[in-house]
Amino acid sequence: MSVLRRTILFFVFVLLHFSLAFAQEKKDVQIHFENDSVAVEKGSTFTNFLVIENKSSEEITIQNIIPQEKYPGLLFYPKNDFTLGAGQSKNLPVKLIANLDFMKLRSNEIKFQVSYTTPTVTKNELASFFVAKGENKNIAIYTATYENFINPALPQSSLLLTVENQGYSKRTVKIDLQSIPDGLEIFPKQQTVSLEGLEKQTLEIKIAVRKQNTLYPEFNINAIVTDLLDNKMVGSNTLYLVILSHDRQIARGNEAVNGSNFAEISYNENSSGFNYLQLRGNTAFRVTDNLKSSFNIGADYYLEDGLYNLYDTWLELQRKNTVLRVGNVNSSDYDYPIFGRGGKASTKLGENNQIEILALENNYNLYGTYFQQIKGSTMAGAKYAFGNAKSFNGKVSYIFDHDPRTNVDTQVANAVTSLLINEKHTLRTELGLSNEKGLLNNDENAGASMGANYDGKIGKWDIQSVNSFATKSYAGIKRGSLFTNQRISRQFSATQRAFIQYQNSQVEPEFLSFQNAPIQSGNTSNLRYYFNSTEALGLGYQFSVKKWSFLLSPKVENQKTANSYTSHELFSYRLEANISTTLGSHGLNLTAEYSYSKENNTPDWFNSLKTTLSYRYKSFSINGTAQWNVTSVFDLNSYYNANRNFANYNVYASYNFQMLNHNLTGSFSAGTFYSELYKNLNSNITGNLEYKISPSWSTTGYFNLSGYKSTAEYATSGNYYQFRVGIKKYFTAATALGNHKVAFQFFEDKNFNGFLDSGEPVLTNEIVKLDNYVAITDKNGKVVFQNVPEGTYTLKVNESAGARLMMDPTIMVHNNINRKVGLVKNIRVSGKLTEIKQAYDDVETDVTGIVVYAKSEDGMIYTAVVNQKNEFEFFLKDGKYNLYIENDKYSYTQPIQTIQVTKEGYSKTVVFEYKKKDTTIKVKKF
Repeated sequence: MSVLRRTILFFVFVLLHFSLAFAQEKKDVQIHFENDSVAVEKGSTFTNFLVIENKSSEEITIQNIIPQEKYPGLLFYPKNDFTLGAGQSKNLPVKLIANLDFMKLRSNEIKFQVSYTTPTVTKNELASFFVAKGENKNIAIYTATYENFINPALPQSSLLLTVENQGYSKRTVKIDLQSIPDGLEIFPKQQTVSLEGLEKQTLEIKIAVRKQNTLYPEFNINAIVTDLLDNKMVGSNTLYLVILSHDRQIARGNEAVNGSNFAEISYNENSSGFNYLQLRGNTAFRVTDNLKSSFNIGADYYLEDGLYNLYDTWLELQRKNTVLRVGNVNSSDYDYPIFGRGGKASTKLGENNQIEILALENNYNLYGTYFQQIKGSTMAGAKYAFGNAKSFNGKVSYIFDHDPRTNVDTQVANAVTSLLINEKHTLRTELGLSNEKGLLNNDENAGASMGANYDGKIGKWDIQSVNSFATKSYAGIKRGSLFTNQRISRQFSATQRAFIQYQNSQVEPEFLSFQNAPIQSGNTSNLRYYFNSTEALGLGYQFSVKKWSFLLSPKVENQKTANSYTSHELFSYRLEANISTTLGSHGLNLTAEYSYSKENNTPDWFNSLKTTLSYRYKSFSINGTAQWNVTSVFDLNSYYNANRNFANYNVYASYNFQMLNHNLTGSFSAGTFYSELYKNLNSNITGNLEYKISPSWSTTGYFNLSGYKSTAEYATSGNYYQFRVGIKKYFTAATALGNHKVAFQFFEDKNFNGFLDSGEPVLTNEIVKLDNYVAITDKNGKVVFQNVPEGTYTLKVNESAGARLMMDPTIMVHNNINRKVGLVKNIRVSGKLTEIKQAYDDVETDVTGIVVYAKSEDGMIYTAVVNQKNEFEFFLKDGKYNLYIENDKYSYTQPIQTIQVTKEGYSKTVVFEYKKKDTTIKVKKF
C-alpha cells in the first residue's frame, strides 16, 4: 500500500506540473485556466481567465503571477498581491493579442507561475492553456500547370516554380526539393529566397532522370519551405511530374507523399516520471470507386497506471462532393472558436457553393480513462460559402454554444464578402451579430461587429485600408475591439519605396456576470473589465543597394492599458531601422528600434532600445534579441524600479541536416533567455531525428532539456528533460486500380482512309493524353494505358508537331481497347523577317518575339513567334490564308500576304521585309 500511495502522490505532482485542469486529486487551493484551449487568429485579441479557488479553511495570499516566458502579445495579466479568504475564488483575466511574433511562438502552450502563501507555507504552482493558431503564414510553392511531364531522352528538363509570400512581412526562406521516389537528379536541390510582403518569385530548376520507374513512371518532387528566422516549416507542396513512357499504368488520383500515410509508435519519458507510449498515424484509402476514406489517430497509454487517452482521432468519408467527419472536429470561419468531439458534414452545391453543418462537444479528448471526462460546451452550427474564386465570394455562418461550466448560452452569426472590382482593387466586408444569456442571473447582452477592408493600386501608389469594429458585448472573437489601419505607399523604382501609415487599435470588452454569484447593485467584483489601445502614426522609406536592403521608419505612438486595478499610458517617439542581405549561402537581418518615451503620470523622459540580429549559413541559423528599458506599456505593469534601467537578452540557434544519402534527417536547436525585468533565466536544447532503415521504415527520436531559474525574492529553479524513441512505418499511397487496357497505335494517314496502309509511317515520340494521364509513343507508334477504370475519356495528341486526329476524340472505356489511330500531318509553312538597310546603316535590329498571324477563310487565326534566327513556322491544313503582322515597331513593305496551302505542301518561304522607322542616313560628300 505504501508503494501505491507514493505512486499516486507522484502522479498528482506531475499533473500539477503540466497545469492540467482535469486533476484527479482534490486540493485545498486549485489554480487553473478557465479554458484549456483557445482558438486564435492573427491580429485578434483573446482572453482566458486564471481561476484561483481557495477551498481551505484558511486565508491565503497571492504574491506573484509571472508568465513562464516573455510572451509577445501579452497585453495584461494581474500583478498586484491580494488575499483570498477561506472558501473564496477569483477569476483573473489574462489578455493577449495574436500579433506576428506571438504566432511564431514555437510552443502552443502558455504557462504562468503562481506563488501564494498560507499561514504555514509558501508554494509555487504552474497553470497553462493551449492556443490553436488559425493564422495563415504559409509560403506557397507551386507550378503554373498541374501536369509537368518531361521526356527522359533529353539530357535535362526545366521546371519553373512560383514561390509566393502570403504574409505581409519580409521573409527569407530555404527551399528543399526531394525526388519521391528516388530517381530524379534536381539542380539545385536547395536554395534560399528573400521575399517582400505578398511578393512572388519564379525559380528555375533542372531535372534529369537517373533511374526510371517503368511500372509507374510518375514522380513527385516534395518541396519543403523553411523560414530561416525560426527554422520552422512554413510551406510544402507535392509537385507532380510524369516521365513520358509508351507503357502507362493508370493510377486513380495522385496522393501526396509528404508525411501522410504513416503509423508511428514511440516511448516517451520525462524527468518528472510522466512516461507513456504514444501512437500516431493516418492513412487514406478507397472503400469503393465512389467512396474515399481518411483516418487519423493519436493515443497515449500511461504505463504505470494502465490508463489511456484518445485524441486527435477522426474518420473522414468522402463521396463525390460530400464529406463526413466524425471524432475530433475543428472548423474555421465562424468568428468563434470551434473544436471538440462530434461530427461535421459538408457538401458542394454546384461549382463554387458549399454548405457545412456540425455538432460537437467542446472537449479536446475524444475518449480516455486518464483524464476525468468533464462535460464541455455543446455546440451546433452551419456555414454556407458562395460565389466564385475570381471576382466575388463570401460566406455566412451561425453557431450556438451552450456552456454548462459558465451557465451561458451564446449565439453568433457572421457574414463575410470579398469583391474583386478588377485586378487592382479588392473590397472585403464583414458583419456579425451575437447574443449571450446567463442562465442563472438571467442577464443578457446583444452585440454586433462590422468591418470593411480595401486593397488597391493606382499607378505607383498602393493603398491599404483595414477597418473593423465590434461592440463591447459582441460575443465573437473581436469582442469590444476597434481596429483601423491606413497605409499608403509609393513605389519610386524597383529598389525604392516609401509609405505613411496610421494605426489605431483598442479593445474594451464587456462580459456577462459570473453566473456562480448573483448580481448585486454597486458590486463590481462579479464583473470583468480591461482596456488596451495603441495609436501610432509612422513614415517609412525602404531602398536596396545591390543585395542589401535598408528600412528607416520614424513613428509617434501612444499606448494605454487599464483594468480593474491599475492603468498605464506610454507616449513614445520611435525610430526603427532594418538592414538585411543574402550573400550566397549567408543571410543577415538586423532590426533595431530606439524609443524616447514618458509615462503619463511622470514628467521624466527616458531612452530605450530593442534590437534583433538573425544570421544563417545554409542550414544553420542563430538569432539574438536584446532589450534595454521599457519598450511597451505592458512592461510598465511589471516594472517598479524608478530608474527604469533593466535588460533582457535572448539567443537562439538551430541546425537542420540531411546525412548518409538523406537517410538521416533531423534538427537541433538551443536557446537561452534572461530577463532582468521578469527576474528569471530560461534555457532549452531540443533535437529531432529520423533515420530511414528502408524506404518504408524509419526510426525516430526526440529530446528536450530545459532549465528555469527565478532571480526574484522568492527564487525557484528547476530542470526538466524529455526524450522519445519510436519506429515509423510509411504506407504506400492508396490507389484503386481499374481493370481495362487501352492501347493505341498512331500513324500518319496520308490517304485519309483511316487504315494503316503499307508505306504510311508511324508516329514516334508523340505525346498522348487520356484525360489527365500522359504518355509518349514508342518506336512503333504505340502507347498503352493500363488499369483504366470504366468511364468516358478524351484523347488528345500533342499538336505542336502539326498532327490532328481523324476520329472522334471521345473514348468510351468499358472493356479492353486496341485501336489504330490515324493522324493527318498539317502542312509546314515557314517564313522569315528580313531587314532592308540603308547605306552606312550598321545598327542591328531585333525582331525576336514578334508575333505573326495566319487567318483562314473560315475565320480561324493561328499564331507563330519569330525566333532568334528571325524565322517562324506554322502547321496548317490545306486552304487559303492571310499572313500578317500587327507590330508597329518597324515599317513593313508588305504587312499582309496571301498564300494557298495544298495537300502536297507549301515549299515557298514567306518573307516579310521591314526597315527602321524615322531613320535617315545622311552622307556628306567631299
